[in-house]
Amino acid sequence: MDGWGEVSRIPATARNGAASTGPDAPQITALQFDNTLNLLWCGDALGFTASFTPPLDSPAFGPARVVPLYRYTKFRLLGRPGPVVQLMNHQRGILSLQRNAVGFSQRRGMSNVAVAADMLPLSDSPAFEKLSCMTLAYSTSNDLIVGGARSLFKLDLGKPTLLQQFNHVGDILHINYLLKLLTLGRSNGSLEIFDPAANKIVKTFAGHNGLLSDLDVKGNFVATCGYSARMHRYGSASNNLEYMVDPLVNIYDLRTMRALSPIPFSAGASFVRFHPKLPNIVVIASSTGQIQFVDIYDQLVVHLYQADLTSSGPSHGLIAAATSLYLANLNVSENGEFLCFSDGCKNLHLWSLGSAASKNFLNFPTTLDQPDITSNTVSARNRVGLDEKVPLNSVGMPYYKEYLASNFPADLIFTKETAKLPRHVTESCLQKMPQKLNPQRYVYDKTKYGSRYVEPPYVALKKSTHAKTGPNQLKLTTIPKFISERSMTSSPAPGDSPSLPAFATFHDFSDIDADGSTNNPRNNESTDDDSTFQYKPDPTTQIPPCYNRLDIHYSRFGVDDFDFDYYNRSNGQLAGLENHLDNSYTNSLLQVYRYIPIFYNTVTKSLLSEYLPNDQKTIHDRNNPQGTSVLNELGYLFDMMYKAGARNVNISNFSLILNESNIAKNHGLLNKDDGKSLNSKDLQHLIVTFNKFLVESIVNDFGHQFSVDVQDLTAMHYELHYVAPTGEILDKQYGSQVTLDLCSPPPQFLNRGGFGNRYTSLYSAKKNSTILHYLDYSLNQQRLMPASSKTPYEVEARQILLELGPVFLVNLPFSDQEFEHIRACKKWLVPEFYTVGGTTRKLAFKPVIAHVNQRANKYELQGYVCEVSHGPLTCKGQHNLVSFVKIKSAALGKDQWFLFNDFLVMPIPEEEVFNMSYLWKKPVVVVYSNTEDPRNQTFSYFESQIFRRLSSLDDSILYRDHFAYGIRQGYKKEYELLTRQEAPEIGSLVAIDAEFVSLRPEVAEVSYTGSRNLVRPTLLSLARISALRGNPGSKHGVPFIDDYIMHCKPIYDNLTMFSGIEKGDLDPTMSNKTLVTLQTAYRRLWLLLNLGCVFVGHGLKSDFRCINLQVPKAQIRDTIEFFYLPDFRRKLSLKFLAYSVLKESVQTRNHDSIEDARTALLLFEKYMQLKASGDFEIALRRIYSEGQQLRFRVPE
Repeated sequence: MDGWGEVSRIPATARNGAASTGPDAPQITALQFDNTLNLLWCGDALGFTASFTPPLDSPAFGPARVVPLYRYTKFRLLGRPGPVVQLMNHQRGILSLQRNAVGFSQRRGMSNVAVAADMLPLSDSPAFEKLSCMTLAYSTSNDLIVGGARSLFKLDLGKPTLLQQFNHVGDILHINYLLKLLTLGRSNGSLEIFDPAANKIVKTFAGHNGLLSDLDVKGNFVATCGYSARMHRYGSASNNLEYMVDPLVNIYDLRTMRALSPIPFSAGASFVRFHPKLPNIVVIASSTGQIQFVDIYDQLVVHLYQADLTSSGPSHGLIAAATSLYLANLNVSENGEFLCFSDGCKNLHLWSLGSAASKNFLNFPTTLDQPDITSNTVSARNRVGLDEKVPLNSVGMPYYKEYLASNFPADLIFTKETAKLPRHVTESCLQKMPQKLNPQRYVYDKTKYGSRYVEPPYVALKKSTHAKTGPNQLKLTTIPKFISERSMTSSPAPGDSPSLPAFATFHDFSDIDADGSTNNPRNNESTDDDSTFQYKPDPTTQIPPCYNRLDIHYSRFGVDDFDFDYYNRSNGQLAGLENHLDNSYTNSLLQVYRYIPIFYNTVTKSLLSEYLPNDQKTIHDRNNPQGTSVLNELGYLFDMMYKAGARNVNISNFSLILNESNIAKNHGLLNKDDGKSLNSKDLQHLIVTFNKFLVESIVNDFGHQFSVDVQDLTAMHYELHYVAPTGEILDKQYGSQVTLDLCSPPPQFLNRGGFGNRYTSLYSAKKNSTILHYLDYSLNQQRLMPASSKTPYEVEARQILLELGPVFLVNLPFSDQEFEHIRACKKWLVPEFYTVGGTTRKLAFKPVIAHVNQRANKYELQGYVCEVSHGPLTCKGQHNLVSFVKIKSAALGKDQWFLFNDFLVMPIPEEEVFNMSYLWKKPVVVVYSNTEDPRNQTFSYFESQIFRRLSSLDDSILYRDHFAYGIRQGYKKEYELLTRQEAPEIGSLVAIDAEFVSLRPEVAEVSYTGSRNLVRPTLLSLARISALRGNPGSKHGVPFIDDYIMHCKPIYDNLTMFSGIEKGDLDPTMSNKTLVTLQTAYRRLWLLLNLGCVFVGHGLKSDFRCINLQVPKAQIRDTIEFFYLPDFRRKLSLKFLAYSVLKESVQTRNHDSIEDARTALLLFEKYMQLKASGDFEIALRRIYSEGQQLRFRVPE
């Protein structure tokens, strides 16, 4: 903290730009550094608020620097006199507080909101008297909390209205927000911690027995300074109290709710501020001008300064000069390199750190709005007559910030090269037009518009969706029936219906011609269901239905009743991904990466090693309660997508780690409304940013978890040459990057590329270009660097591509106009290319190789993510992402292209994949892979037969405890761990049961008739998992896993009646259970699955779905399916089966997963006995008959 000094002193409240303030100038009452723009705000005693800024072109400051400050804006709140008590930053402006009014203004001075006591109802106006302080929970909030002498209340800036009056008497001088609590500085010197949610005082500290002069918060700490009151000595003329400045600064820790050691300050602390970048540094100032920088952890480290408070202007008398020597309104800038304060001479002082090279008050300021023109008075000789012929552009435009009506969106701008003349209207067309009855009326066409005055019937969204199929007609695209409804009517599956054209699948796609028609005789008939899988646009539909946004519909049986199989035409080979989940926009990109062999193998192989952090630093400090990583969750997701076959998979676990990632939050990668809040540009930017985040996270996680560098998987290695004008190479540098943002080359580069000459037009050059020209320009660039102190001449920087990794990732952050240029090209996206090395080591991109023996690597298009726009580009929620992926077909013996649209999976012709002419189709992320790399030939899947013998497999978690936060004292252990002698084998029986809690309530629509439609089901999270030994032996039925899953975030509902989870059971600070991270419990189940264990349970389908575990049917023994008669259309509960079959009573109190798993195991053994004796059918009918008599309820 050495080197602080004054860099500017201005008379902030002086009138008409005077060099000093006169006696009539108002005092400075509030100062505040802006947190968005490079501004310093100042409020005075007359109610004016002004802002000052340093010049934009000022040089870097030196040791003896002077920073001039220029006024940017000045305005007055409500045009009323009265001191500005406090200024506060907001994302959209600046907040000003007066004694009876609150103002919210733009930084340019325009008023957004102004609320005064006389503008409110009589019931609320007393709260607006004698206001003294205000605070926001965060800079974008609209809820402003205001305190004063009589009240504490919350104000809504959006309305504006008084939202809530808190249960507090007032008498508040200072207020701040910290850890969801309010810190209130009372006028009696005490500090109160107030909980606005509970509307009560949590803690009170008696800090000063007189007054509280200042208060600040940072992190978990609160600092206060103030005065102590003492009586006058005996015999004095007055018996009133006198106040002395306390020579201490009090520090409080809100985590422990106790006071820490105070900081001594002998000069008397009047102001205190935490350093914004160094939270251990406290800035303390006295009213006499002494300023100290103190380390709260090492209070011997003190840096002392004395401010010059004498006036630079003429003196107004000795008494006035003496009384004006005081310091007030201390404040510190956002980047910690500036501080400001005022003095009694009405001057504003600006100090800065001498070593700081910045001229800004914050690190990354937004550009200030400046008027485009300066308004000048028009002289008489410059006036223009109304009828004179003067160009309109000679008249200046006033400054404006909103878009003009002539500023058309980019998608409505037509370029000359792509524009077409309208078709010529022939006489025959004119004759076909309807004849006029009279100049005002046309003949009503009933065939075109339908019957008059008839309202079409309402069709619910869950029953059908509308798609235009002809001029002025609506065709109903039938959504498949729920599984329960289809079984009731005994209708066959869509692919098996003789009247339903089964679209091309994985095996029969070779029957599709180039024009999209089929030669299969089964496809000659046409029904409404064709439209769901239609991939070619007809003249009346701009976007084929297969690209539409898909919705999951829920019946009374939940999501399991939705027919996902209807949308999957991969013949049981490929898994779709569900939407309606957080961050489901990532589905398209994950599908592309899933089918790259080297990428899949690298990610899933990492699962063989164990990474299970369970320490408090990882879980709490790094905000990773699951104890996992992006690499781990991506590996589990890929393995589940393989094991699922054609079943749908959800990305809930992967999305959970994304929601907890601070990096993902900072980059704005979280989306929880299924893209409804995103326009076209937002969605494009989101998926490109996520692509970079995903690859970089994988590289970082490999390095952190296993100390392995996998950057070469997708890296592009290049060399930088710095060349002098003479051709001499001054320096060489090497670098790499994992993804490439493609750049559009200029027209002269396209002509120079060999596919145009100097007479070729720009349009012709771009029309013949391909992605290879864009790649060559983006990876082999040349730029001129201006002369500097080191090099007095211009230096040319040349980037030379040296090597590509086996996976080549290309992002297309293009504008709408750049996409139009791509559409004009015939074959812009190439299916393959070669990288050819020359004598200079520079790689070149070639569509073919000239010589067989030429050193070259072949790259093929593996897939790409495409944005589909269903409406205007600026509209939100009308865009979605799909992916085209090339997959090797063992049935056809060749590669096959598939379209992935969330859970819709279907084959698609290659010409449709490479057709970029559609206006609604935009490639966003393109992935090429080196097909000649031996690591990129085959997939290495986990199979039960060889999984145990994998050399790098670490399955030790099955044989030891691994509690969160280490060993827990006093926990209740109800299980016995497996031993190596009991190692699971293929076919080992494991009885399991899981319990869940609700993190988010369900969303439903209720009509006025009382009918209820489920929109989103409740979000369930694993709370407890128990596993029992199922093989015969001495330990038959003994549990070996009983894990409670730790939850650090709030739980909406513990579902105690169904889960047995009580409040606090999953809280690491309160629970005495065997708490583990979600990653630990999931890895144990994943190991049992891959080791070939057979799971026994009741209702395992829903349990595995919530756990996000894909278990093959051969490894499931579900008693809810065994004891089921389809004729009765009712599945029996575990409690009733135990009563009817086993003659036992279970679940008499709360559910217990160990008891439920043991009951399911006994039911399975009973089922096997009845099957062996041939009595099962009779016994099952007896159970249902008994259930009908008892209404399927167990007697009490």
